[in-house]
Amino acid sequence: MFVGPYRGRHYQLPEITSFKGSERWPIGDPGLGAMADMEFTKTISIRRLAGAVTRLFTCLALVAAITWATFSLLRVNGLIASLSYVFIVLVVAAKWGLAESFVTSVAAMLCLNYFFLPPILSLTIADPQNWVALFVFLAIALTASNLSSSARQRANDAQARRNEVERLYQLSRSLMLVDTSRDLGLQIAGQVKEQFGFSAAAYCDGLTGELSMTDPSDSRCEQQTLRDIAVGTATWFVWRKESTPKGIEVIVVPVSLGGRIVGSLGAIGPVLSEPALQAIANLVGIAVERARQQVAASRMEAARQNERLRAVLLDAVAHDFTTPLTSIKGAITTVRSEYGHEPEEDDLLAVVEEEADKLSGMIDETVDMARIEPGKPRVRRRQLPVAKLIQSSVDRLKSLLDGRPLEIQIQEGIASVNADLDMMGLALRQLLGNAVKYSPPGSTIAISANQTDGTITVRVRDQGPGIPQDELESIFERFYRGSRARDSVPGTGMGLSVARDIINAHQGRLWAENRPEGGAQFSFSLRIFSEDTKP
Repeated sequence: MFVGPYRGRHYQLPEITSFKGSERWPIGDPGLGAMADMEFTKTISIRRLAGAVTRLFTCLALVAAITWATFSLLRVNGLIASLSYVFIVLVVAAKWGLAESFVTSVAAMLCLNYFFLPPILSLTIADPQNWVALFVFLAIALTASNLSSSARQRANDAQARRNEVERLYQLSRSLMLVDTSRDLGLQIAGQVKEQFGFSAAAYCDGLTGELSMTDPSDSRCEQQTLRDIAVGTATWFVWRKESTPKGIEVIVVPVSLGGRIVGSLGAIGPVLSEPALQAIANLVGIAVERARQQVAASRMEAARQNERLRAVLLDAVAHDFTTPLTSIKGAITTVRSEYGHEPEEDDLLAVVEEEADKLSGMIDETVDMARIEPGKPRVRRRQLPVAKLIQSSVDRLKSLLDGRPLEIQIQEGIASVNADLDMMGLALRQLLGNAVKYSPPGSTIAISANQTDGTITVRVRDQGPGIPQDELESIFERFYRGSRARDSVPGTGMGLSVARDIINAHQGRLWAENRPEGGAQFSFSLRIFSEDTKP
């Protein structure tokens, strides 16, 4: 059952069926629905017929009362009587409408002819001028009733538009307060149903195709039509279908914003004007877009806080490692310099000291990476020979590259770049370290540098398994680990992100690609040094 408006009141409808031509949409048991539908329609028809007959008899009674008062009681002339009849016609037109006022006008004309135009108490008219007066009276009565009825209809339309505007205002307020943590579609459908007195409402999201309904058991909701319009495969116009009782429609309207469809809205209930439906759809579209932006902003803020927390943790962990490592380094240096040792013991102590230096460098580099704010590294550009950049990076990674064949090809006569040695060295070391970690032991790592026009391109190639095609861009995101190496290769997922931020700060570009012969290749390009680009 559902509740709907009827002439200013509310009534409760039984389980019914909707008709359109030969189509049927049963609700509940088909036999019971059809019987209830016919009985309810019959009841409504009887009530309407009884109301119409009552109004017509009331009109005739009013004409009779005016006739008795003017003819028997007051005994006025025909002019006064005709004005009285016109007054009654206007009252009836203002109260009930054109049909009732037309019946009143005809009855008043007959009474005016019979009781006030000579010969009295006869429907015949002796004087031709009275014929003119009689038909002028009828024309005036009909015109006045038509104008009064039109004015009444315009007043009703204006009141309906006012009610729609008030409901739209309330809907806009309620949609501004939707909770993005709950089902957005169900909230939208519920607010539309509540504000406009629909018996049921539904919203279909254009991105996911998910359908949210206030009453999932109501089979009159055109679910397939909702989905077709939401995904843009159907028309953009308002879709309507008549239902029972009279004055109830099934409506589906596209929800669009900025020329693109974001969903569709369906409702079952009283007829609304086209502008009102479009306004509802626009409000829903704005609410959906606002909710999506709020969710995106919340995710961005959560990601920002997550990055900040990870950086703090990395900094704290690195600091906690530095203190004991400094003590180890000092102790090993003292033991080697102050005490004598056998050659084998001295070799072992040298390995410990070397590995401590290596670990210290790794910690310092990790701290530097953690302190680089994403997207905002500070660079101090100066003239930097490409060979110096590559050689300094290789020297810093000497222990990591030990035992690895290394090919370095630098174009003869290549120009210098306009870059920060420390920052670009850090970026290149991340690429080299990445090549070492993701390629088989003993495989060759190649570094090349070439000049094209005003750009220097440096490439780092390995012989590893390569990068999945759908991850060629995402691997540069902060803390992202490739799907092939999350469990097999240690790392934090910061190296490539830091390298990208540094190169972007130099107005350069970093990208990754898979080589046809196998392996991955990371390339970055920088502008050559010139006096114009000198800071």
